[in-house]
Amino acid sequence: MKLAEIRATIDRLDGEMHACLMERGTAISSLIRVKGTSRPGAAFRPGREADMMRRLVARHEGALPLWTAEHIWREIITTFTRMQASFDVAYDGGVHPDQTRDVARFLFGFTVALHRQGDALSTINHIKESGTDLGVVSLHQPASAGAWWRALGRPSAPRIMALSPFIRVGGRPAEHPALVISPELADPTPPDLILFAAAAVGSDPDAAVRAAGGTVLASSGRERLVAFPAGAPVAAIASRAGLEDLARVGALFRGISLGDEAADPVLYQRLDEAGVLP
Repeated sequence: MKLAEIRATIDRLDGEMHACLMERGTAISSLIRVKGTSRPGAAFRPGREADMMRRLVARHEGALPLWTAEHIWREIITTFTRMQASFDVAYDGGVHPDQTRDVARFLFGFTVALHRQGDALSTINHIKESGTDLGVVSLHQPASAGAWWRALGRPSAPRIMALSPFIRVGGRPAEHPALVISPELADPTPPDLILFAAAAVGSDPDAAVRAAGGTVLASSGRERLVAFPAGAPVAAIASRAGLEDLARVGALFRGISLGDEAADPVLYQRLDEAGVLP
């Protein structure tokens, strides 16, 4: 193929992609008229987003890095979600601020305003006060942060809605572990995991949580942020694991791991386990 023909092909593809984006915009405008999604809780769909990312991974091939395709898709998702309900993003600037900001930019793109907060609790308070914004909080917190997740899940309080990175693959940018915090949502999709704040009273609660099919995301003294599969008998598990004072603080959809042996099997499904590869 001649150089001119290659450039003509690229120009044609650019035009088709632009036309598809405009068509998607028209579809979103129709969705807004039919459903009416001006309330933030009605616009965010972490379950649908997780399904989109899984389908993206399943069909992806070729030279384009997977994380580039993911970032483009997330920019599209953010832009069209903001057409339905305007929001900004606050991020935890108290620890690893550069990495956490990079995660926020990777997830939400450059059309959304970012607001740096002093720490995890300040980020949660910003979300609660705004009633519309999302937040990104680093999972790596100093001991001084305490059990910051106890501020989640109360009536009208924000909740955890997603884990980043969703796709774990070697070499990707913005791989710093973080949680996405949101106002109370109206996503009807049943989540894969339910998150709880809990106080540990047993001798080895972390091992007991793992033995019961769950995982510990964060800890501070006796306090734990734990995840259990949806539908698990949490009360019975908590009794065996030596956990008390449980409070639901959010929900997650399992991510996908591509060749990352260190990925937590509770939080991530290996690609071959997902049935994508033989």
